[in-house]
Amino acid sequence: MLVLVACGARPPVPQLDLAQSPPPVAAEFRTTVESAQGGKSSTEWRFWRSHDRIERENPAAKSGDLWMRDGRTLFHTRLYHADRRGIEYRSEDLQILNASPEWTALSTLLDPRLLGALREHESGWREGYPYRRYTGAVEEVAWDITVRTDRMLPTRIERRGADRQVETVELLRSFEFGKSPWQPVASADYDMLDYADLGDHERDPFVMRIQAEEGGGHMHGHAH
Repeated sequence: MLVLVACGARPPVPQLDLAQSPPPVAAEFRTTVESAQGGKSSTEWRFWRSHDRIERENPAAKSGDLWMRDGRTLFHTRLYHADRRGIEYRSEDLQILNASPEWTALSTLLDPRLLGALREHESGWREGYPYRRYTGAVEEVAWDITVRTDRMLPTRIERRGADRQVETVELLRSFEFGKSPWQPVASADYDMLDYADLGDHERDPFVMRIQAEEGGGHMHGHAH
């Protein structure tokens, strides 16, 4: 009988190549913000990624964001589940609002330019998955980012600002796409408003409330 035992042997840690298309996933995150005075708040949010569609959802706030691309054209819909309504932003709206992020940053939750400015601190295997950790400071902000390279998702992002505020994003759970215990709230039948037409609905109680909640002007937020 021949018994082969790989004593702690691990395959090489895959490189993190953000130019590659990331695999479809579903994940749950927690964002925690701690002020210099010690105050702390946290929000849990969900994330779904397929090839041309990204959805985020904040269950507690009953709100979310849907991003889709058609070739190089980007579309964003802000979803308000309690109202069963949404606000649609076209590519030109996002450009005017200076709110047109790169698809890579949306789909991986990682900014390639930021990672490029950090140094790789360590790499290895943890709980059966490969990871790479990046640390450094950019413009007086200290970063500590650990990435699960097989699913191309951050497991932890820590941001320490010059004001001593600390923001941490932690991956709680992740799944292959379609295998998570929760799915996005169905929004296909929501009443949708075009962002460009909001001025025509300024007396709509929904629009008035959302403008007040999200700061009027651009009304452009994120689910987390």
